[in-house]
Amino acid sequence: MGGKVLVPISEHINRLIAIRVQFDIMGVENIIVSRTDSEAATLLTSNIDARDHGFILGSTNPNLLPLVEVMREAEANGVSGSELSAIEQKWISDAKLKLYNDAVVDAIKASNLPNKSSCLQKWSSQHQGLSHYDASKLAKSLGIDLFWDWDAPRSREGLYRYQGGTKCAINRAIAYAPYCDLLWMETAKPIRAQAQEFAAGVHKVHPEVMLAYNLSPSFNWDAAGMTDEQIRNFISDLGKLGFVWQFTTLAGFHSNALSVDIFAKDYKARGMLAYVEGIQRKEREFGVETLQHQNWSGANYVDKLMLTVTGGVNATTAMGQGVTEDQFKN
Repeated sequence: MGGKVLVPISEHINRLIAIRVQFDIMGVENIIVSRTDSEAATLLTSNIDARDHGFILGSTNPNLLPLVEVMREAEANGVSGSELSAIEQKWISDAKLKLYNDAVVDAIKASNLPNKSSCLQKWSSQHQGLSHYDASKLAKSLGIDLFWDWDAPRSREGLYRYQGGTKCAINRAIAYAPYCDLLWMETAKPIRAQAQEFAAGVHKVHPEVMLAYNLSPSFNWDAAGMTDEQIRNFISDLGKLGFVWQFTTLAGFHSNALSVDIFAKDYKARGMLAYVEGIQRKEREFGVETLQHQNWSGANYVDKLMLTVTGGVNATTAMGQGVTEDQFKN
């Protein structure tokens, strides 16, 4: 889904702690799965946590008013709808949004500094994990003082522009690992190389942490660039990377929809033969328990409870003499 908004890392950690506290209060054991939904995220509620700073986008164009001011002026002049959206998109294009890291690298490369290579090396080795305040101090120590504004592009809701991706998901997963049992990186496509990058990045810091993966029916698996053999081995390949819990969230929904659709069309054409041939005989052939759906649904269990209460005799037991399910015993 689009329009994903993240909360600061610290806020999400607070939620994970609250979950654990609640389990302790209730006296129950449970598993906490932390979903790092940052691969496709584009917005962030607050810049309060320094661990998020490296992924916030800023304007590198000093000649623009803040976006919110431009939008407010446009609305005051009667602009709305798609025209207002077009103004926002033009502003974002003109702002030349960049991560602070990328802006510094570009500035070093475009500068007249005599020691560009050493500056780039020093910046690359020291900037990661720094707050924006400390990162800007480091840049200035290298002779780079540039315009970069993370407030100017904020949305009308006050949200910061954010650049998600695999590295962002790794950053967040590393922070969440001490507070949960499994880490789940939600992805847009089933890409083994991406799963491997995520696993390697997290396990470099937390080698024993368990990972989760959504084998989602939302993916177009036939358009994922894999052969049938690669699709067949995808689960075992992920298991070797440390993805110990793999799940397919909507397979039941899709299989139900498919079987009902096929049956309904066949039933229209062939009547009861469609049911008998396409469903009942298949249940018998594959040993599917719902062939005897009354027993499967628990009717025998309920009967036993009733007979326990009545001393072993009850004329109204569901599975008593004459029940239609007797037809399936031969």
